[in-house]
Amino acid sequence: MLKSIFTQIWNRKQSNSWVVLELLLVFCLIWFMVDYFFVLGYNYNIPNYRDTNHTWQVNLLQYVPEHPSYKAEENEPEAMEANYNRILQRLQNYQAIEAVSVAANGATPGSGSYEGTTYRTNDTTSVGGQKIRIDLRYDFFRVFAYTSDKGKKAVSVPDFDWKNAHAIVVSHSVAAYLFPNGSAIGQEIGIGREGEEKSVIIGVVDDIKRFHYQRPQHAFYVPERFNPIYRYTEISIRSSASIPDAVFQETFKKEMTNVLQVGNFYLKDVISYNTIGKEMDSMFGLTNNIRIHLYLMIFFLLNILLCVLGTFWYRINVRREEIGLRKALGANRQGIRNTLLLEGLCLLTIAFLPAMLIEYQFVRADLIETLGVVSGNTDMLRTYLPDRTMLRFLITNADATCDRLPEYF
Repeated sequence: MLKSIFTQIWNRKQSNSWVVLELLLVFCLIWFMVDYFFVLGYNYNIPNYRDTNHTWQVNLLQYVPEHPSYKAEENEPEAMEANYNRILQRLQNYQAIEAVSVAANGATPGSGSYEGTTYRTNDTTSVGGQKIRIDLRYDFFRVFAYTSDKGKKAVSVPDFDWKNAHAIVVSHSVAAYLFPNGSAIGQEIGIGREGEEKSVIIGVVDDIKRFHYQRPQHAFYVPERFNPIYRYTEISIRSSASIPDAVFQETFKKEMTNVLQVGNFYLKDVISYNTIGKEMDSMFGLTNNIRIHLYLMIFFLLNILLCVLGTFWYRINVRREEIGLRKALGANRQGIRNTLLLEGLCLLTIAFLPAMLIEYQFVRADLIETLGVVSGNTDMLRTYLPDRTMLRFLITNADATCDRLPEYF
């Protein structure tokens, strides 16, 4: 039967060549977009061992000298620090807040800023990652629900011994890379070209992702005492899980606007970190990229659907004599239908093989995206499925093929 079908395809090679060419082009384009969504979905489902649900960014501003409420004496450094600490204390005393933290603004989830650094061991093994500066007087780890042992244990700032002035906490990926054969606790690592500035690892926390669509990154948690004069600090809070976010936000603004008006400080707004994350996705172009890929995929799927339906409708109509002859020889409607469907699948197979060769050239030329690959030469990157090029290539081709099969049935 297949021999007969391929003979018919060959006898109509002029008209079939256009069908194969159209299938080839759309196959490659849809594969490219399926690959994008595959990597995006894969990264999204990698565990992120911090939680932004019920977390909020508290934005404070200061009155300018021209404002009627401005007080010149409250602008002195000592007064500013006292007022700032008073605000933090009032936040900690607020019943609906479980934890408060103060950190550099690049340390929080969804931040548009990033502070990178590189640490090395005594044998010159080095690894780069994000430097997250936190104020130990408050509980950064509890606010964002950090964990250890792959999510088995919740951690907080007091869980670690910060007595050493050079103490540092690192992410699991850093510890595994720098000290693969033993514990990282108590080990010294250095920063700088020669690693002359030493730090002592006092704890290891689980890996985090800077953005939900990226892979986990290396992170170093460095203690620093912040004051209100430093512009780039950020106050974060965790609200009670028993209170709906919309209710908390409305109630907090209503009850705390006057309470947090201390000295020249006043409350500007309180924003959910989930909202901030969505805004960063849009700002960095992810939202727009997803829409473009999705719309193009829908367009090409509709295109191939209409083209295939139109082409096969025309082919069947011009082959009425052949179909009538088959019926006269005893073929039933189901058998004729199956033969035509099999012919369509054979055309898809003919287009599929050269399409894979073209796609493989994209792979070899490194023209496919691998979202969130951390710069550096770490072994942990090779543990992710998208880095196994051939397996990823086969999976995405299978997905792209499945997108077309329903159009023949």
